[in-house]
Amino acid sequence: MKKSVLFLVACAFQVGMAQTNPTMEDYPLKAMDLVLFSFGMDNPLTIGTISDSGELNFKFPKDLNSISDETKANFMSDTAFTLFSKCDNSYDILSEDKNGKAVNAGYISISSKDNPYAGLIFLVTDEALIPWLEDTYSNNAVTGSYFELVYIESDFNYQGECTSTVSNTEKDTIETSYTYDLQLKAGFNFIEYKIESILEHAVPSMYEEGAFDNIMKPSKIKVTSTQTVPPTTKWIGKYF
Repeated sequence: MKKSVLFLVACAFQVGMAQTNPTMEDYPLKAMDLVLFSFGMDNPLTIGTISDSGELNFKFPKDLNSISDETKANFMSDTAFTLFSKCDNSYDILSEDKNGKAVNAGYISISSKDNPYAGLIFLVTDEALIPWLEDTYSNNAVTGSYFELVYIESDFNYQGECTSTVSNTEKDTIETSYTYDLQLKAGFNFIEYKIESILEHAVPSMYEEGAFDNIMKPSKIKVTSTQTVPPTTKWIGKYF
């Protein structure tokens, strides 16, 4: 009998852990909706709520029936462009029959009727990544992960590699290698970009002619997909 009770307690504990929702620390606003503006400000998509305490509860729509076909056609792109736009050979990665439609969901916004754009959320494992995400040219990258949300019309699997090459100066090229392992389900998916290594480059200064700034740039990024975001992820808000 005692073993049965302990087993039930253990099961209840595991279920409770599995159902734990992520929380934004020091959330300063009231309860609001979590919204995507993937299809423009006139077509907000509600994907959940945030409580007064900052607890996030996601309820992704099962389809995009609320969005007109014309609007979807205007905002959705080929899967190759959505997922591999940074690759030098992005248009050659997928065959035509595998190149369906998808859209990068953009930032998750915090929204209410009175303030439809009260804030947005960064998903990172290190807060030091946020300045770089806001301005990848002028700020330093650090090792760690950031997450993006994408919507894809049909299931999609892909494993492969590509290279992104940016001519920095006549003597320096910024080269980043991407390794992909994606298993996407039709609908919304989180994608993790794990910066595994960085290198220093001298880039032309945006503020002083003829000057250069030493900036850390990603040299190796691993890209994977997940239906749930790992518990080590930090949900950082920026409020307006």
